[in-house]
Amino acid sequence: MLGNTRRAWLLLLCVVLFAGCSIDSHLQGVVKVEDPFASDDEREFVGLVIHFLALPHGESTLIRLPGGKTMLVDTGSAEDWPVLFGMLSERKLTRLDYVVVTNDQPEQAGGFAFLSDRMPVDTVILPRLIEPSIRRLVPLKGDKKLLPVADGDAIRLDNDVVLDVLHPSEPLFLSPQDNSLVFRLRHGQLRFLFASAVNEKAEERLLEKHGGQLKAEVLKVADQGRNQASSQPFLTKVDPQVALILTGKSRNEMKDSQEEVLERLGESWAETYITSQHGTIAILSNGRDYRVVKRKK
Repeated sequence: MLGNTRRAWLLLLCVVLFAGCSIDSHLQGVVKVEDPFASDDEREFVGLVIHFLALPHGESTLIRLPGGKTMLVDTGSAEDWPVLFGMLSERKLTRLDYVVVTNDQPEQAGGFAFLSDRMPVDTVILPRLIEPSIRRLVPLKGDKKLLPVADGDAIRLDNDVVLDVLHPSEPLFLSPQDNSLVFRLRHGQLRFLFASAVNEKAEERLLEKHGGQLKAEVLKVADQGRNQASSQPFLTKVDPQVALILTGKSRNEMKDSQEEVLERLGESWAETYITSQHGTIAILSNGRDYRVVKRKK
């Protein structure tokens, strides 16, 4: 009798475990979506998610890597911090794995001090050649791991995501903007080019040194879309399908300083999004296909 009872309990345990596995598998099938077009909820998507954030003054891009780690590219201006903090809090972020500081300009690095005081950051990525100037503006505390990078470096951030450093290189330019960190993210077959704040002189050097590495499906347009950047030779080599301009200026305010860039992007057949007009733009990538999603925040 005792043996029969024991066998009965074992059978019941197996049934419960099997049912639990079936339920978990079903839930995983619902939650984990690999096709960027299969769900409107990016939380269900397991690939690369890039948020080009709509800030009033500066630039910042939030990236969720396929493995779950998070990376913030630039921190906006000091005036942007309340908005940026609200966006990070809305996405329930309490820490960041990586923060990329592309230069020492207020529009890109001004919010770092506020971020550093309120949110743990594991690793700060910054260009080695201008590290001293960045340190003068950005409070890099000893509790953070620094990863200085140089032209030609390839940093594996995730199993399927690599960061290729393309700029700055020696000799440095007199213009601080032209010494900004320019990098490309490779996710499978797709490429995302981040041009920070460089102007036409830096673009000329990029064309000379890395012309074969500039082609990208998605371009974060340089210097908030100002006319001093995004030259036609540069755009021709990048040949973007999608271009993102991160600016707080309205379309009317952009006419004087950015209208030429908008025209050049139109001539390049790039689908162009402006954060002041379209809000935060999310791009979902599985390494083969990508989807552009407009967000209000």
